Amino acid sequence: MKKIGIIGAGASGLYAAINLKNENTDVTILEKNDGIGKKILMTGNGRCNITNAKFYDEFLENIVGNQKFLFSSFNNHDNYATMEFYESNGLDLVTEENERVFPKSQKSRDVIKFFEKQIIVKNIKLVTNTRVEKILKKEKFLVKTSSKDYDFDVVIIATGGLSYPNTGSNGDGYKFAKDFGHKISKTYPSLVPVFFKDKDLSNIKALSLENTGIKIVTDKGTFTEFGSILLTKNFISGPEVLKISSFVVDKKVKEITLDLSTENKEDLDKLLVDLFDKNPNKDISNILNEVIPNALVEVVLNRSRIARDKKANQITKKERFILIDNIKNFSLELDKFGGFNTAVITKGGIEVDQINPKTMESKLVRDLYFIGEVLDIEALTGGFNLQLAFTTAFAAVSAIKESIWHI
Repeated sequence: MKKIGIIGAGASGLYAAINLKNENTDVTILEKNDGIGKKILMTGNGRCNITNAKFYDEFLENIVGNQKFLFSSFNNHDNYATMEFYESNGLDLVTEENERVFPKSQKSRDVIKFFEKQIIVKNIKLVTNTRVEKILKKEKFLVKTSSKDYDFDVVIIATGGLSYPNTGSNGDGYKFAKDFGHKISKTYPSLVPVFFKDKDLSNIKALSLENTGIKIVTDKGTFTEFGSILLTKNFISGPEVLKISSFVVDKKVKEITLDLSTENKEDLDKLLVDLFDKNPNKDISNILNEVIPNALVEVVLNRSRIARDKKANQITKKERFILIDNIKNFSLELDKFGGFNTAVITKGGIEVDQINPKTMESKLVRDLYFIGEVLDIEALTGGFNLQLAFTTAFAAVSAIKESIWHI
């Protein structure tokens, strides 16, 4: 019977364990926390966005880090295979807006209960409050922990990256990989809010901007998104901000602007002229709030150097064009990107050219596997990153089962 050690009881480690355990395997999960799935509890705002139901091509478009590396494993176990696995084992799912998939109960705790039940039913050994300190290999693996040593025939590293360190993520997996000669690409917090220096937004508490564009100009190109943005006094967040952050956190940012109007400049000009003509004696501040959120009227006027009580019929053509520019290019000066404590995932990790893309096995060390966020793979928000955890886990499981079958 093969003795298999899985380091980490997060999404990828748990998925690997319950798919791997059978009469030919002795599976042990080593977890430093006092329980399993700490990060799973946080996903989807506590609802657990398990995966995404987008079809093949659309799904792959949302993988933005080493997409080609994942082709083989995703073809072997895609999002629909994952959904089938959960539902056939008793976890009902529901598909919501943007094809995001959640447990029907809307509770991430129920996903944890699902894994806990599977661990018991399949007689998987779960060892918590145990920190792995070193992994050595001669004929077998020797895993040294804070409590005792373990011998394994196969080791799967599923320790995650650096995001949300309060869940136990501290980069242990990178250290283990380096010890075996693996290279680690530079890591960054990704899918993060963007903090700005501008002081004229200090009165903004939490303003939800719908149908808003964001543009970030960097030394490596210009990136744009459109949708919902949350604006506060010192940072922006929301789905579109998190998404665009994944493309720019590792680049030099030159400019950040928001587009506060869905109208193009020409149509916006016609709209303002029409409003001014209909309300010639009205204060500009009382007209502008028909075009942009009221909370931003004062800011836009100040940036345009126009008094809030100036009458519409006194606004010059030049001033109108300045207003339009500040509405269509509402600038923000970058302070910093959110850190790992706010990051949904880690950008970077174990370089994939040293990993077999079909099996997730190390090309340097036989019977050593790396799965999930510890790898240099990355996707956008919406359930895609959890799916990569499940997909890479299943790739390792398939390879290990096949190797046992051939013995």
